[in-house]
Amino acid sequence: MSAEDLTDLDFTQMIRARPAAPEAPLPPDAEIGSLREGHVGNFVCYARAGMTARPATADAPIVIVEDDVTTRKLLGKALASLGFPVRGAADGAQFQQLLRRVPLPRLILLDIELPQINGFKILTVLRQHPVTSPVPLLMLTARSDSKDLQHALSLGADGYLSKPVTVATLRAVVDRLLRRPN
Repeated sequence: MSAEDLTDLDFTQMIRARPAAPEAPLPPDAEIGSLREGHVGNFVCYARAGMTARPATADAPIVIVEDDVTTRKLLGKALASLGFPVRGAADGAQFQQLLRRVPLPRLILLDIELPQINGFKILTVLRQHPVTSPVPLLMLTARSDSKDLQHALSLGADGYLSKPVTVATLRAVVDRLLRRPN
């Protein structure tokens, strides 16, 4: 059964698009994201190894779902400097539209606190859908509470990073999730 044969309420008819042009690299110690008011500043990082997801094509983008424009742009710039095509969405509705226009992502970076629908709900939908369930997914959020980490992993997240995150840390986690040599 192909992606075009599957029709349901969430993500269907994925079509190829041209990858984004790479931008100038950020230094490895640059921090991406900011602490929100009242946020506890401990750093949380988790990434599963040995993923069995299908191989990504060279034009498959990393998709960033992040409502903060600055953070989304910095993440995109950092990932583009590592040689990845990147696409971004500010909320669940934009993400849904994006999945219909681009090839199946090689990796999804997903914030938890998004307008209209939170990242946990998006993660649940992605893991229940037969087309998107094998795509590696990294939660990248300002939340560093162990309950949020455990909840994300129980829903099927493959990695969890709390913001702010350095480019070097982002690269290490992305490389591990995509099984790329460092």
